[in-house]
Amino acid sequence: MDREEIYADIKEHFANDSQVVVSSGKGAQGIKYKGKMFIMFYKGDLVIKLSPDWIKELIEVGDGLQFDPGTGKPMKDRLLLPLNKKHLWIPLSDESKEYILGS
Repeated sequence: MDREEIYADIKEHFANDSQVVVSSGKGAQGIKYKGKMFIMFYKGDLVIKLSPDWIKELIEVGDGLQFDPGTGKPMKDRLLLPLNKKHLWIPLSDESKEYILGS
């Protein structure tokens, strides 16, 4: 399965949402609201923005991993959802959008 196929469901989920832009092409790819990326397509996995407390809980139950962008310092408000947790991508992405709308 190539990356385009991997992300097809989530792109389709947000395709008709006038509040967001599904970015593709060069550079970081993901889904943005008001120019800020809250969902990032990352090496076949998904990175989403959520509250640090909720991220901590999701990690504790094994539903995600801390996201380190390569700096050696994990981001507190980003959760990496591996491909084997794809069933959580859309529900948690919806939560991510609600989280950024409220912040």
